[in-house]
Amino acid sequence: MSLAVRLGLAITKELVKQGAEVVVVGRRSSPELDALNVEVVTGVDVTDDDAIKNKMVPALQGKPVDILINNAGYFWSEHETLDNLNMEEDAKQIAICALGPLHVSAAMANAGLIKGKIVIISSQAGSAEWRFTQNADEGGDYGHHMSRAACNIAGVLLSEELKSKKIPVVMLHPGFNRTGMTSKYSHIWDKEGAVDASEGAMR
Repeated sequence: MSLAVRLGLAITKELVKQGAEVVVVGRRSSPELDALNVEVVTGVDVTDDDAIKNKMVPALQGKPVDILINNAGYFWSEHETLDNLNMEEDAKQIAICALGPLHVSAAMANAGLIKGKIVIISSQAGSAEWRFTQNADEGGDYGHHMSRAACNIAGVLLSEELKSKKIPVVMLHPGFNRTGMTSKYSHIWDKEGAVDASEGAMR
């Protein structure tokens, strides 16, 4: 992301502040993350099934987690309309925002590494009903909003399948956050009540 303020980093800071033992999994670390003295597993992209199964899972060394938080997200920097539809960007958003949490959660559950719950950070952007409120007569941003709708139904289906294992799935919307991912809409951050990622993390 283009800004130092990221929701994942803010969530990690909040968890550390509350005394949690945190393991962060991602493509790479950062100086801000390293300064928190948490365990960081790098080289794992949520769109890479091999990295999920053969790098992330073994890195936990059989130790289950109380809460798995799926936070990876991506929002194309352009405002997508019918005039600039981009198949590659749409597929990338769906892969990261919808398929990513599904495959990470599945790998963890199948390995017996969840003793608590699964949390998926999603968005009201995937709500068909909310679109008539937030984007009345505008539309657009097809790939991102479709990816969040797919993410939401994946969470519902996942919760149904994991009932027998007594693993609840919680979908969370942290609100409109001032992050690199939403920076293309920084001109309406104030108008729309966008909050700092630290507040989004507490939500």
